[in-house]
Amino acid sequence: LTFVIKQRGKYHNNFFQCDNEICLSFDKLCNLVDDCGDGSDERNCKNHFQCKSSNFYIPLVHKCDGKIDCQDHSDECNAECGKEIISGVWLKVLAWIIGVSAVVLNSASLVRGFFKLKCKTSQALVNRVLSSLIHFGDLLTGLYLLLISVQDAFVMGSMYCKHQSLWLSSDFCTFLGILNTFGST
Repeated sequence: LTFVIKQRGKYHNNFFQCDNEICLSFDKLCNLVDDCGDGSDERNCKNHFQCKSSNFYIPLVHKCDGKIDCQDHSDECNAECGKEIISGVWLKVLAWIIGVSAVVLNSASLVRGFFKLKCKTSQALVNRVLSSLIHFGDLLTGLYLLLISVQDAFVMGSMYCKHQSLWLSSDFCTFLGILNTFGST
């Protein structure tokens, strides 16, 4: 709500009336500070984001920038920013397909190769052992993809953003990193 006042014979509308009836000059509107005390001077502004659980405002460019500015993480953990362990539907689907395929097919190859360890020459034995090591590495990488997909879909889900630092410092995340490192070497 604005109102007009008469100064020196001319009418001016230089003031904004807050919901609590305090009057402010227009330069106090949308300045990321609750000058009214009731938030009405910041309510319909397009240049900032209000943290969900407080009257704290941040510039709109700080929303979804990867840095947490709101104590409740609402500037980073929301539907627009939405962080997940695996981002994107197609990437999730591929992780599941590749993970399951790698575990099943490489397990089958290792079992089959284990029962055929009898080789006529030492060169054939070396080839079979090296092939088994490759299958084992691929099995570990597939297991990594499968476990990270399970963690993403069933354990963390949409809560990953709020618990990202806990997840990244967890023993299970460290174990998965080691598993992937051994699988890829």
